[in-house]
Amino acid sequence: MKRFIVYIAVAVVGLLSVSNAEAQTISLGERTPRIKKAKWLNGNQPQKSDLTYIEFIHSASLPCRKSAERIYGIINSFDNVAFVLVSHQSATEIDEWVTHHINERSGVIVDDERIRTSFGVNYAPYAVILDHKNRALWFGNPQRLDRQMIEEFVTTKKK
Repeated sequence: MKRFIVYIAVAVVGLLSVSNAEAQTISLGERTPRIKKAKWLNGNQPQKSDLTYIEFIHSASLPCRKSAERIYGIINSFDNVAFVLVSHQSATEIDEWVTHHINERSGVIVDDERIRTSFGVNYAPYAVILDHKNRALWFGNPQRLDRQMIEEFVTTKKK
């Protein structure tokens, strides 16, 4: 009986470690999945930049809205950073506040659970900062990201 319990425990630990490994699809310095065939809200795809900030959101979530608006305010002061929001909601379901984040350097991808899955995102808000080669420079909860950290990425990229 003890052996059976040990085998079960080992199997459970093994399954948990495999599921964690599959859930994490982003590694620092490594290329991230490409965003192809995205549905851009109002057809507005931002222009290419040295850096791209991508935030996965649910537009009805107050923490997502506060996070996106705070980071947008910071990123808008830099001319070499694109800002992208990604929502699994459709264009008709998404809250209107996201439209304030559409211009030549920012856009909103709608109706795309595929991108969320390819990045391994399980919660929102969640963000990734990419360089021009789609390599991850930072990822995690955007509420932990501040102006100083973003400035470091921008100034490092200019060197």
